[in-house]
This record gives sequence, C-alpha cells and structure tokens, in this order.
Amino acid sequence: MDPRLMAAMYGMQEEDEIDLLAYWRLIWGERKLILSITFAAALLAVAYSLTLPNIYRAEALLAPVKAEESKSGLASALGGLGGLASMAGISVGGGGSVDENIAVLKSREFLWKFIKDQKLMPVLFEDDWDAELGKWKESSPEDQPSLWAAYRMFNGLLTISPDKKSGLISVGVEWTDPALAAAWANALVMRVNEHLRQQAIARSNSSLKYLRAELLRTQIEEMRQALFELITKEQGKAMLANTRKEFAFQVLDGAVEPDRKAKPKRSLIVILTAFVAGFLAVVFVLIKEGARKREESEDDLL
Repeated sequence: MDPRLMAAMYGMQEEDEIDLLAYWRLIWGERKLILSITFAAALLAVAYSLTLPNIYRAEALLAPVKAEESKSGLASALGGLGGLASMAGISVGGGGSVDENIAVLKSREFLWKFIKDQKLMPVLFEDDWDAELGKWKESSPEDQPSLWAAYRMFNGLLTISPDKKSGLISVGVEWTDPALAAAWANALVMRVNEHLRQQAIARSNSSLKYLRAELLRTQIEEMRQALFELITKEQGKAMLANTRKEFAFQVLDGAVEPDRKAKPKRSLIVILTAFVAGFLAVVFVLIKEGARKREESEDDLL
C-alpha cells in the first residue's frame, strides 16, 4: 500500500480519536451543568406527574354468542327461494358477525344514546358543570360541551380488544373513579346486547309479516311448504331473541371495581423526562462549543 495513503488513513483515525476524546472532555467539564439541567427536569416531571389524577381501568370479558343456525342449514331450507328470502330480510348467514357487533358498540349513534341515558355529560365535563345550580357554567350553548365532544372523550376511554386466538373480547373503560369505570363497562355490555336484541326482533317481525303476506298470495304447494318452513325458522329466531338477554355477547367475567390504577406511570414519566433532558443538555453543550470555535476561527481570519 502507498505509504502516503497509509499515513493519511492513520491521520484520520488519530483525528477521530482526538475529536472523541475532546468531546468527552468537554462533556465531563460541563457535567455540573448537564446534571443540573437533568435534575431540574426530573423535579419538574415529579411535580407534573403528581398533578395527574389516577386513572383506573375496569374490564369485562365477553364471549361472542354463536348463531344457532348454520349457513348450510338455512341455505338448504331456502332452496329456490333465495331471492324471496332476501326481499324478506332473511340473512343466509344467520345474523350479524362479531366485527359488526363490535362496530355497533363503538358507533357514534350507540354511544350518543348511552351518554344521554346515563346522563354522563356533567360527569365527563365536571369542570364545566355547576353542581349546585344543576346547569352549565357557560350560558351560551356554543360554549357548552357538545355531544360530539362527549363522544370523542368517551371513545377515548373505551377499549375493545378481541383475541383472535381464543375469540374472546375484552371491553374496558378507564376513568378516575374506579366504581364508575366498572359500572359503565357493565352497562355498555348490557346495553349493546339489548340494542342488538331489539334490532333482531324488529327484523324478524318484518320478515314474518312479509312471508305471511307471500303465503296468502301463492297457491303453489311446493312454495307454500318452503314458506311454511321459512316462517317456522324465523319464528324460532324471534323467540330466541325475545328470551335471550345476552343476545350478542355472553359475559364470562363482569367488570369489577379495580384496586390498582392503570396510569399514569409516574416513575416512567420521570425517567424519560430526565433522559431526554440530559440528552438535550449534552447537545446544547456541543452546539455551544461548536459556536465558540467558529467565532475563534473567524477572529483568527480577521
């Protein structure tokens, strides 16, 4: 290898080592400043974390209720009347899927009604509510919390976690009051079961009305037999919806008042704040030294 090239490479390595050593000496020399900034930031993080309220998480464990009818069984019952059944509102799949039922639970319309019925607006926006007078502190409706704001807030408190392996679903609610968090979680499950049950009853009644009207019109014996079978099955679905309270979700483990907070993680807040502050302090020291060297070089040129 060319000796000049080797000398250049050696010089570069030596310069890098000198630079790293110089940086370390600079940081060590400014250690008091860096530690002071880090310690001050940690103290501020401690003070801030102590102002945060404790948040409790209450969870209910659910199992989706499977449809009583299989798709193949209902399809065979339909025979050549698939179009007629579709017009009657009869689903070959035998009901809504788990994803659809979860979507209803998270839907704006359902949560709006839940917030109204449970009278949650004053609870969610406690700072804006005058408990003594029983009204909002702001007289103008534009300045008062809206249902949209309540929906966004409550949707942020609600977590729905399906387990793909087991098929079970966890419904959790986070709030500062552990008793309220548990009550809301249980009420949500009960409400969504009742909501979906009433929808199923309404669909079955509508389908039965249509099928009975078709039965009166047709005189073909084969079609009448098929319609009789469809009506029998739809009556069974209606009876099931009327008698089964846990229509879409079976409660395996109801929500109870949690005894430990879910957040904030105060120690984690303090540690991360101190780490970030220390890193920024080191960067500040390096930038300050770089600016000082640039000024010196410019003075030398002048």
